[in-house]
Amino acid sequence: MSRGRAVKLGVTLCMMFGLAGCGPDKDKQIADLMAERDGLRKDLADRDRLMADANQREDDAQRTILSLRDQLDAARKELDERGSEAEGWIGMPGFDMISIQGEVLFDSGKATLRSGASGTLDRIASDLLGRFGDRDIYVFGHTDTDPIRKSGWKDNWELGAQRALTITRYLVTKGVNPTKISAVSCGEHRARDTNANAAGKQRNRRVEFYAVVPKAGGAAGAARETSP
Repeated sequence: MSRGRAVKLGVTLCMMFGLAGCGPDKDKQIADLMAERDGLRKDLADRDRLMADANQREDDAQRTILSLRDQLDAARKELDERGSEAEGWIGMPGFDMISIQGEVLFDSGKATLRSGASGTLDRIASDLLGRFGDRDIYVFGHTDTDPIRKSGWKDNWELGAQRALTITRYLVTKGVNPTKISAVSCGEHRARDTNANAAGKQRNRRVEFYAVVPKAGGAAGAARETSP
């Protein structure tokens, strides 16, 4: 209960007791104060319910993200089996994914889209709006292990997050529903290849797009159900 509402409720109760034995209008005044007290209690109960709902949606979203991260290894294995760079979307149980090399979209250490990145992202947006129009979308930003020195980012987590956000915002401008898309950073911690050489680092610098079949009661479904 907020301090202001607690004080107001206390004042209301004090006034109720203070009115006992006062004047011919005391019954009406007491009734009015009791109605105000009940209204305050209802407001507090509604606020508590909304907070509980918001916390539940946040918990659902975290579980969905953790589940997707657990499935990244399977998706990477599928990529490796199909070749160093599979073409197009890869179908997996419950979702489809596509991986785009970081150099296609961003300059080194940057989170601003390169001039030629729009063509690639426009094709992805077309898929998301078309055959994956009923899916929940997740954009994962990945980096290599090179430490941040000059670019101004705090660490690779932040670089991966800003890249995922940049792409997410771009896709929304192309019509992707903002209530169905999330940006996630894995930083350097979900490497596809070794970071011991340049070729491996290049493969690790990537952005992955997941079009996930919604699950009943999941985070995205709950968000849509509670949206105005």
